[in-house]
Amino acid sequence: MTLNYMSGVWVAAFLVGSTMWAGSLQNAKQQMPVALTVLVGFVGVVMILRPTFEQNQWLAGLIGVSSGVIAAMAYLQVAALGREGEPVERTVFYFSLGAAVSGAVCMLFTGTSEWVWPHAWLLLPMGILAALGQWCMTRAYNDGATMVVANLQYSGIVFSALFGMLLFGDQIPLIGWAGIMVIVMSAIAATVLRSRIAMNLPVEDH
Repeated sequence: MTLNYMSGVWVAAFLVGSTMWAGSLQNAKQQMPVALTVLVGFVGVVMILRPTFEQNQWLAGLIGVSSGVIAAMAYLQVAALGREGEPVERTVFYFSLGAAVSGAVCMLFTGTSEWVWPHAWLLLPMGILAALGQWCMTRAYNDGATMVVANLQYSGIVFSALFGMLLFGDQIPLIGWAGIMVIVMSAIAATVLRSRIAMNLPVEDH
């Protein structure tokens, strides 16, 4: 889970790297402070999740890293589609269609889970909220600053920890609360820094 959340770090790395590759060192220097806030936010994620690694987890770790890289590439593609004028609704529709088709193909090989009918109705709000969340995320990457949005994604870990405490009685240790503060402060810093860049010398994310 921690490695999967590295997608924000990969987004920042890809953006800064592509800017430097294009020869715009000045723009890369301006992006670096925001990129550092993304890295600091990831430190907060590590503080909350407190991952442990064992010698036999290299395959799972590789899958986690790959998931983060692929997610970062997907986010950048969504941002690129927005810059080209692609409607948010169309992007979300084809993403959902692709996910449904790929899921159906996988079920041909894995089969389906047993239905528990008294609770099956929960699939409806889950689907609706997931679609709305996908729409909001796509809209954010279309209209917002890409690295700031990548940083704000860490807030999902914060909400998960708080919901776990309020709904299931989970205990958040002191280091977890410190991690929550790190994530919140890094998100605020990213927003402020990006606003200052936009006011002083507008820089478009690549």
